[in-house]
Amino acid sequence: MGLVVAIANQKGGVGKTTTAINVAHALTFADKEVLLVDFDPQSNATSGLGARPENMPPQNHYLVSPDTPVRCYVTRVPRLSLLPASLTLHGVGKILSAAPDKEFRLKHALAAHREAFDYVLIDCPPSISLFTSNALVAADVVLVPLQCEYFAMEGLAQMVAIIRSIRKGLNSALEIYGILLTMFDPSVDINREVAGEVRAHFPSGVFDTLIARDNLLTEAASHARTIFEYAPRSRAAFDYACLAREVLSGPRKETGARI
Repeated sequence: MGLVVAIANQKGGVGKTTTAINVAHALTFADKEVLLVDFDPQSNATSGLGARPENMPPQNHYLVSPDTPVRCYVTRVPRLSLLPASLTLHGVGKILSAAPDKEFRLKHALAAHREAFDYVLIDCPPSISLFTSNALVAADVVLVPLQCEYFAMEGLAQMVAIIRSIRKGLNSALEIYGILLTMFDPSVDINREVAGEVRAHFPSGVFDTLIARDNLLTEAASHARTIFEYAPRSRAAFDYACLAREVLSGPRKETGARI
């Protein structure tokens, strides 16, 4: 049964979608079958893999009508499939808000697909919303991207509080897979300070790999390519390949014990 990993942080601009797309591609190099679920109404993971959200069929059917089969799409990356977002996803929140099982719709939708994939990665929206709750209920573990900037620890504390809340009543087995430091520049004092502070609070809970700031990641996204398609010999490609190896080795044990 495939491991379901929510890539989540309620703060935007920390590299969630970039991480979701690139670690998904990197995992396929280990001959893993991977499903990337775009669960953000902004649809950036969908467009980042070359699909056009405005041309996708409505993607709210499997949330609004739980008996409706989920349709996954084969991407141009071998062994990587996509459950895309579309523009209709914006209206799902209001429709679901009155449903008694509103937080469990994504979990039910993915149940039939877990056997077909080694990893299911969920790209979450940058907010505390019903979409985020659905993703955390569906997930086994959470990967938390964290930009090395001011207020990073405050954002991390909020994310941990959200996970604790989900564990209390909706998904008692949920753990943090690991904290990923992103957009790291060793020449910037605050980047080094934040990285040190996070590691001090979670000694074994932070991935060894740091994702360096690299403009090629932005360029790759603008061309709707993963970093491995656009610049396979770049520092960013090396970083995400290293991260994938850590993901394959399993959760960071200390983190799960701390929340």
